[in-house]
Amino acid sequence: MSDPVTAPAHYEGSGVECKDAMKSMMHGADVEPSQAYWWGCAFKYVWRWPRKNGAEDIRKAITCLELLLGSLDDKEVKR
Repeated sequence: MSDPVTAPAHYEGSGVECKDAMKSMMHGADVEPSQAYWWGCAFKYVWRWPRKNGAEDIRKAITCLELLLGSLDDKEVKR
């Protein structure tokens, strides 16, 4: 059963919650805190877009990814 505070419906999916998938995705990543933030934000917007705000969430994810990309140094960007 969905709880709008602890388990919103737009973050659930196929028996896996967004927060659990995100934790697994980020485990062991050696990134700066601000990079982890933008990466996580982008992930949550992509996860929920069909259940919550549609194209608006995709635009938010793109903005987060652009901010993440901007936080990388030139060496990282060229990889």
